[in-house]
Amino acid sequence: MKLSRRKIFGILVLLICILSACGEKHEAYLRGSGYLFIDDERYIMTDGVYEESNTKICKTSDGHSIYEVVGDKEHNYVVSRSYWDARLFVKESHTPDRTIVSAVCFGWDRDHYISDEEIIGCVLSLESNEEFFDDTDDLMESRSKGKKIHIKYGDEAVGECVGSVFRYEDQCMYYSRSRRMVTVLTDDQRDLIQEYLY
Repeated sequence: MKLSRRKIFGILVLLICILSACGEKHEAYLRGSGYLFIDDERYIMTDGVYEESNTKICKTSDGHSIYEVVGDKEHNYVVSRSYWDARLFVKESHTPDRTIVSAVCFGWDRDHYISDEEIIGCVLSLESNEEFFDDTDDLMESRSKGKKIHIKYGDEAVGECVGSVFRYEDQCMYYSRSRRMVTVLTDDQRDLIQEYLY
């Protein structure tokens, strides 16, 4: 039995329609530079150490592809990717359990998380230093060249950025993201984490 060109064309159009309807199960769009909506869920742009998977969840209305983060099947975190740009988003309703710190990372190298309890304790102690002071323009310039510190809570897929360590006038300093303030590291704190800083 020979099919006419018209029938072949009709079958192909039908197949394309079926495949495109099955391919995108989610409705997604970006709003401004900081918000992503997938179906009825709102995501907020964030930063952190993560590994983007090859699993595409959907596409936004303006053509960005949305990918899973490795180790996060619940999609608490997703990556929005255009041709050259990738941005990490976190579900607005997601709150990590911050009572369990499993590792820390200095910089952006996700393959070098440190689970040593002494190093974790040192990083956590930076937030409890007694003397914090305002961030100034000079300090901001120096800390932009510093090393970010990421904490991995429990079995979270993304290491959350808590601050950065930098040098300023021969002092080792810590910028706290939550406080938006700066403190000077004690000699013990500096000596303990110095090998990871430079």
